[in-house]
Amino acid sequence: MAYSTSEYTTRTYIPGDETALVLLFNTEHANLAGFVPRTIEYWRWCCLKRSDVDEKGILVMEKGDRTVGYAVVGKSGNVWELCYDSHYDAKTIVSTLLAWTLRYARSVGSDSVVLNAYTNDSLVREVCQDMDFAESPPEPMFLSVLDLPQLMCEILQAKEPSLDTDEVFWFNLKNCPPWCTKSFGVRLGKNGVSILEEPVSISRTTIETEMPTLVALMFGTESVLKAIIYSKVHFHPFWKISKVRKLLSILQTKTPWFIPRADIG
Repeated sequence: MAYSTSEYTTRTYIPGDETALVLLFNTEHANLAGFVPRTIEYWRWCCLKRSDVDEKGILVMEKGDRTVGYAVVGKSGNVWELCYDSHYDAKTIVSTLLAWTLRYARSVGSDSVVLNAYTNDSLVREVCQDMDFAESPPEPMFLSVLDLPQLMCEILQAKEPSLDTDEVFWFNLKNCPPWCTKSFGVRLGKNGVSILEEPVSISRTTIETEMPTLVALMFGTESVLKAIIYSKVHFHPFWKISKVRKLLSILQTKTPWFIPRADIG
């Protein structure tokens, strides 16, 4: 099934589309917190092979030979994934995808459509309002960190912090789950970032807090300044306050989280 406008062509999924769809998803979501790069195998598992999804429930939108958007809709009315290329006429793409989504959902007997969208995507919100979608609070999300030192190391390496060379921050954490390390160091030096399992003799800054507080700071649900003011975070020597604030601020994500519906359940 296919039809076209003056600029765009839409059709249902055919085997082999996965490569272009995954590339588009990874490009458009790369800067969002919570982003996990899609692989072709994962996309097939979470979308194509989902029990309520048929191949005819996946719409692909193209301009010439370029994929500019797609939607994956289940017979349940769940829009498991909707993605568009923001470099093109995004409103036309999203409007076309959502209009088709509503028609398809009705055709398979669904009396409602549910879409998860990034909270700061004003374009999707505008189109949904035009189509009389009702907006509801996001579903609760629970996050667990399996290897906190490694996570911190990856974040710091990715952000390339401009802290002093050969600076060591030693963390003593309380209220940790059994699998987590309670004490560890983070060393920032000329050779990058490394994790220390044993204290070193050089000068270091010690930070003490509860693991849930540190995780909340990193995921952006806790204010660094308020955590220090209200003694949720203790550190010494105290005169290192500016470096502690800078470190925690670098570790913190400031982008709202987005979890695609296809990643749920």
